[in-house]
Amino acid sequence: MSEAIEGLEFTPPPAKIRDAAAVILVRRQEGPDREVFWVRRGEKLTFSGGFYAFPGGKVDKGDAAVPIENCPADEVALQVCALRETFEETGVLLARGAERLGAGRLDELRRELLGGASFAALLASEGLVLDGRALFPAGRWLTPPFSPVRFDARFYLAYVPAGQTAEVIPGELSDGGWIRPHEALARWEAGTALLHPPNHHALATLAGFAPEAALPRLRTPPFCGADHVVERIEFQRGILLLPLRTPTLPPAQHTNCWVAGTGELALIDPGSPWAEEQALLERHLRELIAEGRKPKYVLVTHHHGDHVGAAVEIGRRLGIPVWGSAETAARVPGVEGRLADGDVIELCGPLSMRLRAILTEGHADGHLCFLEERTGALFAGDMVAGGSTIVIDPPEGDMGRYLASLRRLLELQAGVLYPAHGFPIPDGPAKLAAYLGHRESRMEQIRGAVAQGASALADIVERVYSDTPAFLHPVAERSALASLIELEKRGQARRTDRGWTAL
Repeated sequence: MSEAIEGLEFTPPPAKIRDAAAVILVRRQEGPDREVFWVRRGEKLTFSGGFYAFPGGKVDKGDAAVPIENCPADEVALQVCALRETFEETGVLLARGAERLGAGRLDELRRELLGGASFAALLASEGLVLDGRALFPAGRWLTPPFSPVRFDARFYLAYVPAGQTAEVIPGELSDGGWIRPHEALARWEAGTALLHPPNHHALATLAGFAPEAALPRLRTPPFCGADHVVERIEFQRGILLLPLRTPTLPPAQHTNCWVAGTGELALIDPGSPWAEEQALLERHLRELIAEGRKPKYVLVTHHHGDHVGAAVEIGRRLGIPVWGSAETAARVPGVEGRLADGDVIELCGPLSMRLRAILTEGHADGHLCFLEERTGALFAGDMVAGGSTIVIDPPEGDMGRYLASLRRLLELQAGVLYPAHGFPIPDGPAKLAAYLGHRESRMEQIRGAVAQGASALADIVERVYSDTPAFLHPVAERSALASLIELEKRGQARRTDRGWTAL
């Protein structure tokens, strides 16, 4: 992504809110810290790929027609969805009569369901009855408006029946298993298990309370309003997301302001120039201050307006310095050019952090990423984006330098990538390798198009970027031009008065 390009206007329609359900599956054991079954979503899933969660998914059209007893009428589709998804994703069938079936038959039914068979027909064929009493309501969460995919999710708690086992079949899910909540939270703290707020809240609650005692707390989560929309998002301990509306490149409408630290805080890329967004940011920061945290720095990755729009103003309001690279400081009045490649920013607190500045040019001069040295988390700025690619816009945008910066980040073997646009990327090295492969492939496609006679930039883009929406072709032209310039440096293309030609 990048800052907005003049003349390019597109406002995506609001994301449709989809009903969904999830089940916190618990083993019957003594003590509050009982084992729960969690799953890891496949990396290629468009929403939360690589995150850990509880079994669940969106409501299907046929769920409302499946018979279920002891269920409120307005929750039939939700509870059937919860029971169906639990069976699909774990093999645990919460239905009366399932105790008569052996493990082999349950597995056969599960595979038939995954193959497209009707859930209602499978239940009827075995004389099984769904019963809402198997599910204990455990909260409601609504995905925030900035998300491109939104869910109105009901959570339920359920006990795994005696004699049944839970197991993940790789596919949409990459992994899963039983874990004690405090062990899951330790992995969240270490940055090796990303969690959305509902799943973190459930684990944190079950780490301290037995399931029955936990239910009232599960139903009244913190940092949620009456509309059930979550207001605080902490994907791993000490890394909070405060998305702000910015004049960025569509279809994105927000730039992620990351707040790093558990005591002293660094605000990374507070980018909105708009007063109402700055007021929202300040309100969240004042809440953190009231909890004993202390903003210490504003850090900016680069000079683009959708990254620095609130930086100087929020620094003034909080009385803290705004730091960036010397190149960024030269472009943005009020930013101090204190940071050079390799400099470390220390943040004290219950869980201390060290953020190392990494010079990563190519998208913008003086662009910095920040590597959290303990967990390997990387605040990536505009080096990568969740769900899209980055625009390389000449003359400042330089494809060769950008590729070199990607290779440098790949050598670091960073863990989670926290981009300025989109959700976190759990497998950083895989994403960086994919970006490198994609860019090299695009350049080869561009070289091929030129070799086949395409010479004008618009013609090259039309041939090569057929998979890109037409309204984004002006943006694609900028990256295509950067690729052509790099091909020229490599001796594989040349610019002439009539356009581009292959060598």
